[in-house]
Amino acid sequence: MSPAHQDRYGPLVQAVTAQTTAFTTKGTSAEDAAQVISKAVNARKPRTRYTIGRDAALLIRLTRVLPDRILDRLVAASLRPYWPKTAAPSLEQVADRV
Repeated sequence: MSPAHQDRYGPLVQAVTAQTTAFTTKGTSAEDAAQVISKAVNARKPRTRYTIGRDAALLIRLTRVLPDRILDRLVAASLRPYWPKTAAPSLEQVADRV
């Protein structure tokens, strides 16, 4: 990234990376994911999409009923705990960068 991009998006990249790292330790187990994948592979008439974990299922349902701007705010709120402490933004700043 250029220095200008680093200034604008660096904290966001750090927050997404930290959130992803946290999800790898407390996310859905490989066994649970394998069960869903097995179900999809063996289905006579597989669905277009399958979700793995409650978070994914909830997000899919929310995308059907909420406007994009509210979804952006929810994503921003979920990133806020992972935002670097030295660059703590407002919720609006996070939503603008997502």
